[in-house]
Amino acid sequence: MKKVIIIIVAAVIFIGAVIGGGYYWYKKRNEPPQTVEYKDIGEVDRDIARLEPLDKAGRLSWQDKYLLGVAYIQRGRMADAVKILEDVTRLHPNFYKVHESLGMAYYKMDDMEKAVSIWEKAIKISPQAAHLEDMINRGKQKIEFRKRISTLEQEVKDSQAGWQKKFELAALYLAVNRVDDGKARLEEIIKVKKDIPEVYDAIAHAYAMSGDFEKAVDAEKGAVKLRPSDEKFKKRLAELERVMEGIKKGEYHKK
Repeated sequence: MKKVIIIIVAAVIFIGAVIGGGYYWYKKRNEPPQTVEYKDIGEVDRDIARLEPLDKAGRLSWQDKYLLGVAYIQRGRMADAVKILEDVTRLHPNFYKVHESLGMAYYKMDDMEKAVSIWEKAIKISPQAAHLEDMINRGKQKIEFRKRISTLEQEVKDSQAGWQKKFELAALYLAVNRVDDGKARLEEIIKVKKDIPEVYDAIAHAYAMSGDFEKAVDAEKGAVKLRPSDEKFKKRLAELERVMEGIKKGEYHKK
């Protein structure tokens, strides 16, 4: 009888250990990775150097794959980020942050359609992803901007379009980060429209986007001269002058 009791107790302990071990294994396998906040680019590079060899050896958990994908985004390696994060979505499709990061990689690669589609999926997966609504709207806006750009480019090419449509086209170029195209179009307009302060303001913005703050300041001065009562022009001029002086003093880089 005593032997039977010992066997039963041992069996219970064994089963408990198996169940407990299974639970902790399941939890470890499915719990989301911790959010990483990098202090500098060196930390990003160290994470990549640590995780890349393990990934190539097939020894990374899906959590660490996700972290490697995030590090790639931080380092600007969007194609690598997409590749590994797409893999993570197959391994663990219900973790919304994977879709959030994957969408951001596509967004930075300028693939708005994919970014929007992935973010919409993230929102369906989890109410915690509701903050992505703003990014979805930005992506959809850029898609609409590109459609309008296509229409305006054809109108400007096929007819004697007025300066207003050319100005709208230039503004849309800047909105989708086609800075050189926007700047070139604005420089054409300003040759024939020297009395429109909005044109000077827009070209100041274009110069600032390309890092030429001296030209940006000169252009914004033109806007202020034409409309000295406009507070927004004066405020932008002050901001541009502050940035220009900061660059000259070495307080920060042009980028």
